Amino acid sequence: MTALPSKLTKEETMTIFRNAALAIAAALALTACGSKQPSEAEAKAALRAEFERLMGSAVQVQDFKDFEVRNCRKAESTDDVVCDLGGAIVLNIAGTPQTRPFIEPVRFSKASGEWTAHKP
Repeated sequence: MTALPSKLTKEETMTIFRNAALAIAAALALTACGSKQPSEAEAKAALRAEFERLMGSAVQVQDFKDFEVRNCRKAESTDDVVCDLGGAIVLNIAGTPQTRPFIEPVRFSKASGEWTAHKP
């Protein structure tokens, strides 16, 4: 095992920090680009948009409770992904909040960087 020098110059220290920062930035960028499943926030946004598209202004998604995205897998006939969602969705129906359990698989597709939700 090679021993590290006891004192690094300022330039050597800056080079080490710069290289570490570049490596971390590259790793984060590759992770974000290669996302094969929606994050929890992306899944919530896609579900909210789909509920509001289907229900119109009469029903609004107010909140999610104990929300989970798990067991994501490639859809059989498309490049989409199917994930099991769990938790509850709080809907505002004509001014009255109603909490409904939401435990079912949902198919997600990604276009132009945005995830959309569909029935599997």
